[in-house]
Amino acid sequence: MKNKVVIKDRDEWSALADFIGNIIAKYADVIDFDSLPDPDVYLQKRYVYESYKTYMRLRYGSKLPCIEGKGKK
Repeated sequence: MKNKVVIKDRDEWSALADFIGNIIAKYADVIDFDSLPDPDVYLQKRYVYESYKTYMRLRYGSKLPCIEGKGKK
């Protein structure tokens, strides 16, 4: 193990943190973190979508046009 963090104060969560750290270190090559999608792109898309929904709600109020694709006619 290359990167090891030493924690001086141990509490009830230390065992869980150690376990999760060991599992991630053990399977890091199998998981291939470099090929995972960028979470910032997803979070930015979600922020834009939520902002658009808020804008439409404020602009149209109760006459909100359908944002989800299944509108009321």
